[in-house]
Amino acid sequence: MSKKIIFVSGLPRSGSTLLMNLLAQNPLVHSTATSGLHEIGYIARQFHQTEEFKTIPNPQDGETLFYDYVKGGCENAFNRLTDRPIVADKCRSWVGHLDMLFAIWPEAKVLVPVRDMRGILSSLEKKWRKHPFPMTGIEQSNPANWTTVEKRAQGWLQIPPLGIAVERLSDAVKRFGDKLHFVHFEKLTASPATSMQDIWMYLGLDRLEHDFNNVEQYTKEHELGFPYGDHEIRNEVKPIRPDWNEVLGEQLSEQVNQSFGWINKL
Repeated sequence: MSKKIIFVSGLPRSGSTLLMNLLAQNPLVHSTATSGLHEIGYIARQFHQTEEFKTIPNPQDGETLFYDYVKGGCENAFNRLTDRPIVADKCRSWVGHLDMLFAIWPEAKVLVPVRDMRGILSSLEKKWRKHPFPMTGIEQSNPANWTTVEKRAQGWLQIPPLGIAVERLSDAVKRFGDKLHFVHFEKLTASPATSMQDIWMYLGLDRLEHDFNNVEQYTKEHELGFPYGDHEIRNEVKPIRPDWNEVLGEQLSEQVNQSFGWINKL
């Protein structure tokens, strides 16, 4: 049976794992960990480069063939994995390919987890201080570019997973902002009932009475991005404390806020 797909795609360190597990409290919704569904469709785009595609008299017919193939594949990909009729699929790449997503699903629902950039950078810095062993590409190419909190913050804003996610978000807001639902990590943790009510309304689903004191870990995920992954959640939803002045320093925090304060207004 074909599933209804909900797309979840936003910034790293912005509560997407918590969101997925709250969505899964609805017995109708199967939530994924970081999913490969987008990449299956992305690889299939190579069809455009094949001789078989070039033999189609009308190239737009080939494009339509691809869209219908991806649509059918995505909507049936989870049939043997879950009996739940709705799938919330999480992948940061969806928000970077919204033109194609809305070409395939014109009425698609896209949840976009976001967070104050100061909180994201503070979280990354704390992870680095706790696990300074792994080396980023920037540090490897020039260790001098990784010696201070200011340089590390600038580095994270240039490399995956954060740099490209911010670029994708900026473009998505400008061109598709009215079709997306932004889920602020701060609101989700401080006012989870209101935040989830807004989400269910956007999705066109009945409101759910959540248990915010006992959130089951429904999704399981390998921590491939160690140490910056961390996809284990706390059972109880609690507000997050803004600690960026302590971690980043007041001057850097203010600079970050001036550059990325637009995220808080979404």
